[in-house]
Amino acid sequence: MLLLSPVLVPRPSLSLHPIQRVSLGDNITLRCHLPQLASRIQLCQDQCLTSCMDKYEMQDVADFYITTKREHAGTYRCQYQVPKPLKTSEKSDPVELVVTDFSFPPPSISLSPGGHMGTGTNITIRCWNKDYGATFLLRKDGCSAALQRQHPDNGGMATFALFQVTPTDNGTYRCSYLIKGYFPLLSSPLGDNVTLEVTPTSAHPGAPPRRPEAVQLQAPRSDSDCLTYVELQAEPPTTRSPAPPADPQPPTIYADVRTGGPH
Repeated sequence: MLLLSPVLVPRPSLSLHPIQRVSLGDNITLRCHLPQLASRIQLCQDQCLTSCMDKYEMQDVADFYITTKREHAGTYRCQYQVPKPLKTSEKSDPVELVVTDFSFPPPSISLSPGGHMGTGTNITIRCWNKDYGATFLLRKDGCSAALQRQHPDNGGMATFALFQVTPTDNGTYRCSYLIKGYFPLLSSPLGDNVTLEVTPTSAHPGAPPRRPEAVQLQAPRSDSDCLTYVELQAEPPTTRSPAPPADPQPPTIYADVRTGGPH
């Protein structure tokens, strides 16, 4: 790690390329975006601080290339130094690299209630794997990031709730899980899917249009097209001061790893 204490120099940012699913052996680029000329740039994995990668004398961006293996599953940050006088930036926000290992079985999934349902219905999606699942991820086809994360109960089942669904929630949902006892972001493959079909509810004939109530919606940072109703918390108007913004969620990339059977 860079040994100097961080001082007030502009903070770098870190991104992953490509953002779509990749297979074992593909090159993944972790790109550190530099606000100024840097004499040294360092990329480190949070879980393995002794094996950082360095580049020197870079401007604008510094690209670090990784060929995905199990041990690359983890959280990354970058940092840089400037010369004359020698100063060190703070670390960038974290970026997660989730590596999929096909030697582990996919989770099972169920949707309740099933079939077609009307607007405003509360939906439950359950995912389970009693042997390996440490944290379950709910994903919707077409969204780059997981919609929700849940720890399983003692039976290895995670329960996801979607409240008052509308046709915008229509789509195909799947689960995966982070594997117990391995690298922190080593994942199972996606399991079977369930399809959510919401039918618009027509207003009662002759009824006047309902005036929407004034509410304040608070949503965490996520893919803007992939928010579920469980992520939106409606609160009545309040005179309280707004809470400080939550820490940004790290972007995630998924890589497919095909190895031997589970150990």
